[in-house]
Amino acid sequence: MSDSSPNDPVTPEQASPGTPEPSSGSALPFFLALAVLFAAAYGGWKWWQVHQFELNRGDAIPTASIGPPLSEFELTERSGEPFRSLDMRGKVWVVTYFFASCPGNCIRLNQNIQFMNTLPDIKDVVWVSITCDPDNDSVEVLRDYADRWHADPQQWLFCRADMSYIQRVARGMNLALYRQGHQDYAIVIGKTGKVRGMFDVTSKIQCERLHKMLLECLAEPYPPEMAATDGTTKHQ
Repeated sequence: MSDSSPNDPVTPEQASPGTPEPSSGSALPFFLALAVLFAAAYGGWKWWQVHQFELNRGDAIPTASIGPPLSEFELTERSGEPFRSLDMRGKVWVVTYFFASCPGNCIRLNQNIQFMNTLPDIKDVVWVSITCDPDNDSVEVLRDYADRWHADPQQWLFCRADMSYIQRVARGMNLALYRQGHQDYAIVIGKTGKVRGMFDVTSKIQCERLHKMLLECLAEPYPPEMAATDGTTKHQ
């Protein structure tokens, strides 16, 4: 008969072979490390998905589906002077849509335009930013907004018109436009007045493709039919 009472602790020698020994450590660090590993793997997989999407999507909209040449239109520039699409013949220009009070993508879009304006190999490109909030973006507001971006008044224009008229201009570029709602595309227009491509200006990869397209357009000769029309011969 044992002298030990029922409340005495069981020693290792007294424990039965089937009784598990108490753990000397905790499994918590192991599970934490495993969770961090899974989180890192998932984050890397999501980054790869986004990266592959940008690499593979090509031009934002295929050139073949863009539609016919732009219709003629007239807007009011921040200077108060008229901007006429007809006056752009023989030039390479880019149209984007924005609104001055936009706190989101418009900032990134215009940051990229500002940077591209510093590139000497495309310095002859004219950028035309059209507001889709004409009720609030008066000529004075556009002037102040352009000053914030240090926009060259000869190379980066800010324009407005009535909303219904702006929507008609956008429709001529195969874009849907709403009040304070727009797509982040830059529409490239070549020297003949035809749309050459559309690019998402908030995407770094798309901006690189936009740059390449602009170089191609600038390298093209002045259209001979236009030289015959205005009675001049121009060389690029």
